[in-house]
Amino acid sequence: MYFMSKNYDYLMKADVSKYMGEWIAVSNKQIVSHGKDFKNVFYEAKKAYPNEMPFIALIPDGRTMIL
Repeated sequence: MYFMSKNYDYLMKADVSKYMGEWIAVSNKQIVSHGKDFKNVFYEAKKAYPNEMPFIALIPDGRTMIL
């Protein structure tokens, strides 16, 4: 599970403001794919890093309220 932790830690520190409202995939401590369609983001990330499971997150847009 180390790979998930390092990618999560990277995501928490990264400036993701340009990805608001999009899914992003993080592998090897870098954003490797992004877009509106989860499946495309996942497949692009797996194509770039076939031996890793990407950490995927939806970046909230300005209308999303997190409680």
